[in-house]
Amino acid sequence: MGLDYCLFHCTYTIPLVTALSVVYYPFFTREDVFKIASLVTVSSSLHDISLCDDERLWRQSDGVKKIAVLATAPWDSHLIDANIWTYPPTAVLGPTLLGIPVEEVFFFVVHSYTTSVGYCILTKALVRPIYLRPCAETKRVRDLGALVLLGVLGAGTACLLAGGRGTYLGLILTWVSPMLLFQWYCRLVLGLSVADGRRILSYAFLVALPWRPIAVSVCLPTALLWIADARALAAGTWKIESGTKLGYQAYGLDVEEAIFFLATNLMIVGGLVGFDYAFALEEYRVLSTPSAESSLKRTVLGLIQPVTFDRGLISDLSQAVARLKDRSQSMFLGSALFRGQLRMDLIFLYSFCRVMDDLIDEAADESQAQYWIMQCRSLLDGEVNCSRRNRGETAQGEAGACKSQADDPAAQTKLTTLRRAIHLVPLSRMSYPPLHDLLKGFEMDLAFTSKQDTFPIATETDLDRYSSYVASTVATLVLDIIFSHCHENPPHRAAEIRHAGEVMGKALQCLNIARDIHRDAVIGRVYVPTSWLEEAGLSPGDILSCPHSPAVYGLQERLLDKAEGLYWESRGAVEWLPAGVREPVRATVESYMDIGRVLRVRRGRSLETEGKMRVPLGRRLVVGWLAML
Repeated sequence: MGLDYCLFHCTYTIPLVTALSVVYYPFFTREDVFKIASLVTVSSSLHDISLCDDERLWRQSDGVKKIAVLATAPWDSHLIDANIWTYPPTAVLGPTLLGIPVEEVFFFVVHSYTTSVGYCILTKALVRPIYLRPCAETKRVRDLGALVLLGVLGAGTACLLAGGRGTYLGLILTWVSPMLLFQWYCRLVLGLSVADGRRILSYAFLVALPWRPIAVSVCLPTALLWIADARALAAGTWKIESGTKLGYQAYGLDVEEAIFFLATNLMIVGGLVGFDYAFALEEYRVLSTPSAESSLKRTVLGLIQPVTFDRGLISDLSQAVARLKDRSQSMFLGSALFRGQLRMDLIFLYSFCRVMDDLIDEAADESQAQYWIMQCRSLLDGEVNCSRRNRGETAQGEAGACKSQADDPAAQTKLTTLRRAIHLVPLSRMSYPPLHDLLKGFEMDLAFTSKQDTFPIATETDLDRYSSYVASTVATLVLDIIFSHCHENPPHRAAEIRHAGEVMGKALQCLNIARDIHRDAVIGRVYVPTSWLEEAGLSPGDILSCPHSPAVYGLQERLLDKAEGLYWESRGAVEWLPAGVREPVRATVESYMDIGRVLRVRRGRSLETEGKMRVPLGRRLVVGWLAML
């Protein structure tokens, strides 16, 4: 009996598990818990197809987990029985499970856990449905991957047949390659008759995912385990017997151990990708048929039946995601805190706002900007008031209202983008008046260009009205979407939450104005009330000519004070939101408010350039983490 293996865990695995758990704790979702719990339980050998949110699902998966444990434990036990792995009596406590020391069982648990949490962290922001691809597009990749894995299986079999020094390597390769081949090529639906011959092909999803987060999910924990294993071997905590291994080492690590940890991490990540593939299919199904309700039966049927992907819909979602990543990191990161269809709806809403904002800002003159507002209004009316068939006819007819614009190929491309953006906005879940008020905000922007030296934000009342049009409306629409997805919200609180959302929208818009004084001045706009300027002895022209003077920083401070006052007026209502959306909303609001804190710290420097001031990513993550608690 000894404590060497326990001390190994205290030195290497437990601190890592603790750190990862603390870092990711606020961001855990039911999906994450289900994926990690399943993979930890099955020791990285199998991944099942179940999704969360159904109690029957958890009961069904329990049987799968027990089968997987029984399938995995004999392999570990055989290595010990064959004296390939040995543990000095002075290094372990003594209790075993199927001949495996409890410390080793714990090691496999924490190994699976750390790799799984790392994967969840690195892939948190991914929008899964955009990586769905028809399997026919990647047949060559499928066949090449299968050929490589079959080659690995053949090499492992040859090592086993040769015996001796190739035994351990052969056991690793013959155990790993069928599992990886199963994950790569097909995953038979557990609980259904295998005679069905129906398969789930997930390799197309795997190869479509961004390679960096997947590679880091595999390589980083592998490297850490290599270091820990090499030190444990050197300390004699466990031993690989000579005569069963090749004898090649790198920095004290046997080549077989290096391959083992790489292979097991590949299996763990492959299992997690399999889960995400199932979630992606369900999210796509709900996205493509918004009226469909999610259920266990439909989810399983969606997995085992052939799936025909609407490339146009996936392309639209991909473009919306790219648009937010490029033009509004705060909105994109904020949306990543929500899950499922709620996140998709928010992405489409934010994307529509970005499309309209870009059309107005990039318009050559006022008439062109008015044209886009007119088209947006008519397209919205068409989407809301007409049937699907008539919607297209109405939109097309209205789009021809301005012949000079309609004949311009560039304008046609923009019109198509606008039409798709509006078509994808979840209008059935939103109230209509805020959308029209949002367009009124764009019309106020046009007042800056209608006449030279015209500044429509004359008083603080005008500032409030403008903020209400461009920000409170968005807050109202976001709450509409949230309420449509979350049925727990107390009806008697809904009106109070909506009012607080409108106030919070004004607060965030004041922050935007304070941050962008220089950027707005470059395009001839001054959103600081003229009455405030006069009190400071300035005119709008002074802002345009020198947007970073000491007096302007004083006005910026006044905007920040106004934003903070509105924030504290409405902050309490965030806590009335249902659990699951309360934390993401709180994190999004706090991330925006942190812009004001950074502006105060950088007073005298924040307006020196016309570029948008960005809060460092590390700071944003810390603020978001604290807000999610």
